[in-house]
Amino acid sequence: MNIYCWEGYNQKNFLNDLPLKVNSNNFISDYMVANDIKKKVIKCDVININNAFIRDYLWKFNLIKELDYEKYSPSYSNYIKNFSYLSKWTKSHNKKKIIGVGQRFGNLNYVINSNFIEPRTAELEGYNLINNKHAKFGILLFEDFNIMQISLSCGINPFKTLDKKKLLKFKKNCQLWFDKATLISDNYFLLNKLLNKKKIDFYLTGGTFTCSVARKEGYKNIISIVPKNKINNLKQGIIFTEVTSILKNKVYSNYELFLDYILSIKKSYEIAMSKYTCNPVLQMGDSKVFNLFSRNDLDIIQWNTLNNSQSFSHEYQIIPNYKKLLTVFRKILSLYPQKFI
Repeated sequence: MNIYCWEGYNQKNFLNDLPLKVNSNNFISDYMVANDIKKKVIKCDVININNAFIRDYLWKFNLIKELDYEKYSPSYSNYIKNFSYLSKWTKSHNKKKIIGVGQRFGNLNYVINSNFIEPRTAELEGYNLINNKHAKFGILLFEDFNIMQISLSCGINPFKTLDKKKLLKFKKNCQLWFDKATLISDNYFLLNKLLNKKKIDFYLTGGTFTCSVARKEGYKNIISIVPKNKINNLKQGIIFTEVTSILKNKVYSNYELFLDYILSIKKSYEIAMSKYTCNPVLQMGDSKVFNLFSRNDLDIIQWNTLNNSQSFSHEYQIIPNYKKLLTVFRKILSLYPQKFI
């Protein structure tokens, strides 16, 4: 079985009880992987990807296998009550077909060192923190999320088609981000260390997904933030939902076995508390799953502030002008080689 996934589902310890041989590949751009699947550039049997690229892309192009509704519909009763609305990403638009299973979810906005920035201040100021003349911050290169947040932070909705005026506004704000940034990296482990070493006060993009490994090591001052402010009446947060689906192939093997495996009580906990990234999982609505989490586990994934992700966030969606925005983003990024670490 060939699987493309976000970090965690590829870990040997996670897969050790699965009676299937798995070839896994990681990625950090949903758009790039989904596009490669559509073009048949890569061979993929199972895909673990952020929500919109299942329902609004791969399913749209008839690339996803429909699942047994009677078998998988009961799993929705195990969702965390306040986040049951995320189930829509695992179904067709008419909600009559199940096209994947949801599991990990959470915010991916930015991360602070609370020894230098009060969490409450960070929540209220949001991305306006970069305008502080004394701000020292890093940019974590998660292109899809970077583009969403650069747009939202200047009052542009990236999930709608943008005219020339808004594209120019994005360009100017992108320039501002990279110009003010202290450093740029694609390594969130390194950025977490730099936060603790006082080299930077915060980094964006980032969230529970990126800072949990530091919190697991005891650095509870490293905190994922969901901004609560609005700009141009737009929420500033992003909430993602990972969906795992089976791709259509001419010859099917029993890849539902993998879905059943990851949805088990034990594996739901293990993927939540993965080696390098910890996240809440929708299955925590099941007391049998929830009770596996220690108080420290819940603290690591910032369980007490989880509802901020619902109240102050846009759901991860397809970006209509992605190619144009990515071209602008990469062109400006190339102007700052001295800031790469």
